[in-house]
Amino acid sequence: MLAIREILFPTDLSPQSERALEAARLLAESFRASITLCHVIQVPDHRFAHWAFAQDHEIWERAERQARECLERKAEALEVPHRVVVERRVSIHRALIELIRATQPDLIVMATHGREGLSHLLLGSVTEKVVQHAFRPVLCVREGENGPTLPCRRILVPTDLSLASRLAFPMAALLARTFGAEIIGVHVAASPTLATLTGAAPRGREPVNESSLWEFFRTDFPDVPITAQVHTGPAWDRIVHTARVEKADLVVMGTRGHDSLADRVLGSTTERVVRHAPCPVLVA
Repeated sequence: MLAIREILFPTDLSPQSERALEAARLLAESFRASITLCHVIQVPDHRFAHWAFAQDHEIWERAERQARECLERKAEALEVPHRVVVERRVSIHRALIELIRATQPDLIVMATHGREGLSHLLLGSVTEKVVQHAFRPVLCVREGENGPTLPCRRILVPTDLSLASRLAFPMAALLARTFGAEIIGVHVAASPTLATLTGAAPRGREPVNESSLWEFFRTDFPDVPITAQVHTGPAWDRIVHTARVEKADLVVMGTRGHDSLADRVLGSTTERVVRHAPCPVLVA
């Protein structure tokens, strides 16, 4: 049975991560879960920069000690069961993914940055790399937003009707039942022109309307209030717009749905929703 007992909170110790830590605390209180606070100090690769270790060994030890002390202070203030992990590694996201695979947390809570432009396309963010490779639910709390509203009352759940998108439903149902929330089910159909150009036009599938979408959701949310909405246009834009108009407290969605030329060229719908949504996004 799906449950949230162990929460992992990776942090860069920046002020922007405080909103994500508050979300982790509130979820831990609601589910009586424990939190692991983790910080990874990025160090040079000794294979190519052994001189850096020889000269700066004391610097790395001091940085690790200060990070551990900072996390211990934050952890004590949470007043929930916790532990602290500090590591020195060459790659931050690889260190986190290894920790996630070793500990299998029920939920990961991370701050993310709403960035665009060349730097984002080339480098990506640690949070997005964790979302792509961890294969665990990740709650992304973007800097600059008003912060998570818990208990959440309105949970937006997008779907392209694929099995991949449906994998997020159990987590959405757990949160909805725990907090007494309403589910806003959303399907975005590609416009006829875009669907033809990208090969996303459905084959042999009846057009989706709000009634059939409601029936689709009811199977997985039999005891939760549901409203269903169908929109047309770019999926990420319509999802973000609906979250804003409906004043959603949380978006819960899968990492991948139908693959198409548009996804490969423009980037995944999930990544864009994480960067632009007006509320936290849980990628399950």
